[in-house]
Amino acid sequence: MRTIIVDDEPKNVRILNKLLTDYCPEVKIIGSAGDANAALQIIEELKPELVLLDIEMPNGNAFDLLDKLTTISFEIIFITAFENYSLK
Repeated sequence: MRTIIVDDEPKNVRILNKLLTDYCPEVKIIGSAGDANAALQIIEELKPELVLLDIEMPNGNAFDLLDKLTTISFEIIFITAFENYSLK
């Protein structure tokens, strides 16, 4: 499964990458982005099947980013350190 990690914390990207490599061999990390602008570009360019998407990041949040996409042809797993987003 072609996957992109979107998170503004490099440590989180490294941890997710390691966990996925170790425990989910069917997941292939094809790229990462640290803010909403870079995420939009890499999603449109690489056409992932799965995006691990941080909710709060520079240049907009995950919902702003999703609103900018004309089509969402991938699965999304939201990742966040903010528990107030858990129900949203």
